[in-house]
Amino acid sequence: MRKHHSVLGGVALALSLTLTGCSDDGTEPDATDTPTATPSETPTSASPTPKTTEEKAAAQLQTYLEVRDVAYAKRTIDFKTLNPVATGGEFLELQEAVVDMTMADVTKTGNYVHTIGEPRNRGNSIEITDCEDRSGVTVKVKGKVRTPDYKAPDGNPLRNPAPVKYTLVKDKGTWKVSESDLLWDQSC
Repeated sequence: MRKHHSVLGGVALALSLTLTGCSDDGTEPDATDTPTATPSETPTSASPTPKTTEEKAAAQLQTYLEVRDVAYAKRTIDFKTLNPVATGGEFLELQEAVVDMTMADVTKTGNYVHTIGEPRNRGNSIEITDCEDRSGVTVKVKGKVRTPDYKAPDGNPLRNPAPVKYTLVKDKGTWKVSESDLLWDQSC
């Protein structure tokens, strides 16, 4: 399972992969230049391995969750970032959730932690379950902190973390989240 905290993790990875070079600053008096060997044959260009369908879908889900979490925090949707990652019912559900939050004066601050499971290819769709941890999120209603009282349909407290199954479909050649299902009666 992959844990996804924020975009900063990707930036840190990119920075850790940055190569540092050595310079010839002339500080070693006995140093001599060594000629660089030239390969006799041109090596074949090693292109990166193409991502699998499942990896592409998982990356799109991670991007969607980032867009969704920002939409919850700001109580607004940037359609330039939502359009490439969501479609159908999920596209509309997120808009409805943000409108409901605004109308009820609900704010959410903090960070969700997403642990993305292995993608399951279903032919025309890919299903991925995210184990969503809400413990780092503060919910306020009209400025007052609401104690976490999320209820499952059976009336019992909702587990935290809770599994959410996402379905992704191809839309205009790109994998997009089309629906989500909170698996309230299952555990992560």
